[in-house]
Amino acid sequence: MLKKFKIPWSTRAHYFSTKEKKGIIKILDNSDCLSQGEWLKKFENKFLKFLNSRGKAYAVTSGASAIELAASVLKLNPSDEVVIPSHTYCASALPFNRYNVKIKWVDINKDDFTIDIEHLKKIINKNTKVIVAVHLYGLPCQIDEIKKMCDKRKIILIEDCAQSLGSKIKNKFVGTYGDMSIFSFHQQKNMTTLGEGGMLVVNNKKFQKFIPGLKHNGHRPYINKKKYWKPAMVDVYEDLKGVTPFNFPMTEIQAFTGYHLLDRVKKLNYARNQRARKLRDALKEFKYIKFQKIKKNFYSSYHLLPAYFDKKLINFSRDKLIEVMSKKYGIQLIIQYHPLDKYHFFKKKYKRNNNLKNTYNFYNNMFSIPFHIWMSNKDFNYLITSFKKELKKIKYLEK
Repeated sequence: MLKKFKIPWSTRAHYFSTKEKKGIIKILDNSDCLSQGEWLKKFENKFLKFLNSRGKAYAVTSGASAIELAASVLKLNPSDEVVIPSHTYCASALPFNRYNVKIKWVDINKDDFTIDIEHLKKIINKNTKVIVAVHLYGLPCQIDEIKKMCDKRKIILIEDCAQSLGSKIKNKFVGTYGDMSIFSFHQQKNMTTLGEGGMLVVNNKKFQKFIPGLKHNGHRPYINKKKYWKPAMVDVYEDLKGVTPFNFPMTEIQAFTGYHLLDRVKKLNYARNQRARKLRDALKEFKYIKFQKIKKNFYSSYHLLPAYFDKKLINFSRDKLIEVMSKKYGIQLIIQYHPLDKYHFFKKKYKRNNNLKNTYNFYNNMFSIPFHIWMSNKDFNYLITSFKKELKKIKYLEK
């Protein structure tokens, strides 16, 4: 394997504008407050306006922190069941492990690699307390159908929008369907607040009152305080019985960055869409390569560009392709994600589900293509040309 790739798998989403960089320096030079300040509130309010949400937004340290807070307010019991796709990043499931609930793994469908609605219908029951609906790779799952199921059965719906800021169905953004939704601003996401960051949007009013204290050490001002120094600066409360508060505040510099990046999200997503379409169109002659199917009225933010070999159409090794593309062309393809139910961490505690055939088939035959928007046009064209050149050599293997 090459130590240095001509086209690497990038973990950086974009570069920052001169305006953004100058503003960061200004805060560092002049601001007395670097946490819990005015930019935090501005970012949270602007985020709600961006989504056209009537909920409340809470900027935090990461997407994982956001789903941690979401899980903490649900008062889960060991008999409760939480349904999560096995095909997603581990942060979608890790927080629920702390509450000793029963995690049930749901399969993905063959068309768009998100939750299989028919399998979901089969596994939910009277003990199902929560469904975590993941909008994976930037594409909305069938959230309308999932919401109907949740409303009918009084199941809490959490949207995992970590990879899908700006994605929507018709004119309704993901993150506005569920009781709560989480977003990530990790360095690889379409928008990053300096490497890390996240947002929890709480649409269900009954959960909103618990979040401020839980996200910041249970801090509360003292009541009827007569002198600013007595008894101390802040009191500490247990806002939710049995839940120890966390410390997940986003910094002012991150909030400032996020506030201004929201003005560029649509443009950044458009650039990703343009790149994705160009690559998909270039490879459409190879019928055995399948990409996510984009349904009518669904808009993907194209956080990533996964594809897989359809073994019904071709007998070829995915691993061989990855090896050839890396050694011969210097292009770094990767595999996402290892099924969660197969991880040692989860399989030692939760029952395996042998009905995840689509998840396993996809994992065994998928590859993810680098197409970051800051890649030069020259390199991007080299990526496409190299792919086509190699795939034409194996075309004779088509069934």
